[in-house]
Amino acid sequence: MGSLLTDHVQLVPQSCDVLDEGLAEVLANTWPSTAFRLHANVRVLPRRRLADLCTFERDRDWFEAAARVHRALGATVYSAHAGQRRDATLSEMLDNACRCAELFGCPVAIEGQYPAAGQEPHKLLVSTWAEYRALLDSGVPYALDLSHLNILAHRTGQRDETLVAEMLASPSCLEVHISDNDGRADTHQVLLRDPWWWPLLRHIQPGAVVFSEGNHCRHITERIHHESH
Repeated sequence: MGSLLTDHVQLVPQSCDVLDEGLAEVLANTWPSTAFRLHANVRVLPRRRLADLCTFERDRDWFEAAARVHRALGATVYSAHAGQRRDATLSEMLDNACRCAELFGCPVAIEGQYPAAGQEPHKLLVSTWAEYRALLDSGVPYALDLSHLNILAHRTGQRDETLVAEMLASPSCLEVHISDNDGRADTHQVLLRDPWWWPLLRHIQPGAVVFSEGNHCRHITERIHHESH
């Protein structure tokens, strides 16, 4: 991939500490040349919560706290997980994304998901090729996680490369997330080889921000451990 830039940095749910307005202001003031933005259910309240677009009304207090942090960062986009199917229909989730955008005062990019392991493979909303097509056709902004699509392709045995190219090229694609996995789980591995979707990156629309979501710290630690043995 070459050098990774810090022009844009995601603040993600995997972070341990509480990200409140005070910390957001410290980040924005310390690194003014970096555009920080929130991704999904970051820990903005003391008690960690999985607040997704499907539960926008139920978790309104969390979204209001996230919107305050978002404004303290001076962010221009917020990306969020679609959530669980049991909590909303696709159309309800899309409507929630629009209301969330009104609250944040910026575009909200919906991140689609993938089939889960176990008895309920499609418990997550936007976890089929048909639903990804519906997301594209809706005209609502989205974040396209290509490692999620790798899981979808692995579990279904199908690759809709035409749809992926269309989604990357659409002006509605505000973010592209890339990392590696073996098709069974979203493990956020660092890319060490060309995945099947690599040639499709040429279709990315110019306004989209590409985030590397590989866990580089873990990768370096594992490499050092391997070399020492």
